[in-house]
Amino acid sequence: MTNTAVLSMSFERRREKCDIRIENGLLSRLPRSSFSNSSSIAVISDDVVSRLYANRVKSQLSKIATTSVITFPHGEKSKNIETCSRIAAKMSDLGLDRKSTLVALGGGVVGDMVGFVASIFKRGVRYVQVPTTLLAQVDSSIGGKTGVDTDWGKNQLGTFYQPKAILIDLQTLDTLPHAEVFNGLAEMIKSGVIDDSELFRSIEKMDSFSVENLKSLIARACRIKARVVERDEKEANLRVILNYGHTVGHAIEASSNFTLSHGKCVILGMAAEGWIATKLGIFSESDCMRQNELLSGIIKSFKVKNLDAGKILAFARLDKKSSVNSIKMSLPERIGKMHQMGDGSYLIPVKKELFLASLQKLQREL
Repeated sequence: MTNTAVLSMSFERRREKCDIRIENGLLSRLPRSSFSNSSSIAVISDDVVSRLYANRVKSQLSKIATTSVITFPHGEKSKNIETCSRIAAKMSDLGLDRKSTLVALGGGVVGDMVGFVASIFKRGVRYVQVPTTLLAQVDSSIGGKTGVDTDWGKNQLGTFYQPKAILIDLQTLDTLPHAEVFNGLAEMIKSGVIDDSELFRSIEKMDSFSVENLKSLIARACRIKARVVERDEKEANLRVILNYGHTVGHAIEASSNFTLSHGKCVILGMAAEGWIATKLGIFSESDCMRQNELLSGIIKSFKVKNLDAGKILAFARLDKKSSVNSIKMSLPERIGKMHQMGDGSYLIPVKKELFLASLQKLQREL
């Protein structure tokens, strides 16, 4: 079975299209069409990924236009407005203009930040996503959400800004640390729960969550997100289903001062939110058990200290979907289908008491 695929998202109002190309060895044959009419190119990466791939990418793109490399320290702690300002200043020093193209070479942090800088530098320049982690390949590089973290929460400053293309080289996963695999696995499980019971079943049946096993499902996970984003680019309603597990998950992540990885937090978030959905009479008990059987095996490998329920609640109230009076989240009714309210909304209000009870249950299971 081949893992190669070309997917496409179209945004008709702006007559724009974003192709997602998935291949082995793509970094060695980047398509010129993704960089056409560029006055110059800046490859932006963190200091870890840059050492692995930046020279290879630069040597190819230099045949198209003058190409520079900009790096910053790796990790979530760099994902802030100060780092973005330094990147933009470097871009200005290099003489980049409105016809320049940025390349986000790296994982989710790199993609979110480069997309954000692209959306605000000289009021918008083109960028191409070249994701090198499983998380970025199946989730964060797709959909045009950009952003940075702040003292008051995760991704609190950001924009919707679509890349010109998403170029996925599956071979970059061969250098991925094992711990990083769980970050992408969390999003693949989420994709199965929200929209694809067959994807969920395929993950369920795996004898191990190896990179080789997961590679065969990457195109399928990408297709789910692309289909949702194409129908609801700016998260008016449907796109909120992609946030399953993230209301609790992002709050746990922020409360840990980002010492817990995104994937671990989303897995914990799905466990909590699935339980909330059963208590609201939304999620099938049998499907919740199936989800939890898959998640519990992963959670047992985590080393998570006590969850600070007060802090987590405070961060959840700052979630972009929530309001002062209620925490809102998207919840499943069965594996492969999310619940809609009577008015068609995919956002379900959750009382503080039920939210806190889900954290207490989660704490008992850690």
